[in-house]
Amino acid sequence: MKNKIKILFISLGMLGIGFFPSYASTEVVVKGTGFNSFSKGCSKNKPRDKGLHEATMEKAKKKAWKRFVSKQEDDVIDVYDENEDEILDNLDEFILDMSVLNQECDKSSKTYELIVRLTVDDRAFKRFLTKATGNTSRQGALAGQRTLILLYPRMVDSRIDARRADVDETRSSFVGDEVSDVDDSSASISERSVSKTAKIKGGSTTASKVIYKMGNRQDAQASATRALRRFKMRPVFPQNLVAISEREGIDSSFLNTLTNEFIKEGNYSFESLANLETFSMDIGTYQYIVLGSIDLSEARVDQQSGLPRVTAIVNIELYEATMDGNFVLATANESFNAVAETQEEAQSAALKKAAKTAIEGLFTQI
Repeated sequence: MKNKIKILFISLGMLGIGFFPSYASTEVVVKGTGFNSFSKGCSKNKPRDKGLHEATMEKAKKKAWKRFVSKQEDDVIDVYDENEDEILDNLDEFILDMSVLNQECDKSSKTYELIVRLTVDDRAFKRFLTKATGNTSRQGALAGQRTLILLYPRMVDSRIDARRADVDETRSSFVGDEVSDVDDSSASISERSVSKTAKIKGGSTTASKVIYKMGNRQDAQASATRALRRFKMRPVFPQNLVAISEREGIDSSFLNTLTNEFIKEGNYSFESLANLETFSMDIGTYQYIVLGSIDLSEARVDQQSGLPRVTAIVNIELYEATMDGNFVLATANESFNAVAETQEEAQSAALKKAAKTAIEGLFTQI
């Protein structure tokens, strides 16, 4: 009897192991080494050659990433190979931390070596691959569908105390973009200026209103086009619809109002949203709408590279446009970072990454 009880306890113990799965760590640490030759000597253990430190760090990061990928199972690597370009374009989204373990600027051999340690978000990596494997059927369902792109990239121009400021239309400050010569894959941009200025009467500011200036809509629209291309979809830009609406006698002036609201008021009004819905039902040339803003920060110094770093904050919505109205399908509220040689380059890179990645994410949610 005692032996039977022992066997029973052992059996239960072995079964218990199966009831408590061992979860793999979501953080994976890998190392990578980068080498480069220099010509202008060393300063503070870094090469004086402009951009060489950053280029070497990028090599080390890519080496560490390759090591991470090489540790995956064969089926994971197969999916990765099919999506490698997209993953490398958005590599920072899978990296939680990067630190320099060792650097050596050797004057005698004129070589520079960096060893970095990456902490990779394995869960985000696997989640991306899972979405990628489901894109085949999704692409078939969305192929050929048209999407109206109403994206408003913005930067803060000024802050006005709403209770203590006099506002006059005098100073040229915000730049609005008007799209012209648009086809299915590109758009040229011409600019116009509208302005506001404020005289603060004094006292402490406790409530403020933000006045924005328009960012590069051409970059945003080009990135949106690339995102839609992944699903074999086609973009529609506002100016595509103006000529059609004029021929058919449909009022499209609300599109200009919508732009002004995102710049001056910060968001769309319910009236403009209702006008968009009516317009969509009347014109009927697109099946989806992407609507919202991408706010670009001022550049700050990236702690790792010393280069300008910009954050793009996304607030966009995906609507289905039907004859019964527009219906929200998904939303994106995310932030994306980019580092580059100049603030302008960093803002452009952050904007492109944000627009492309966020729109792809919207369509993978439906």
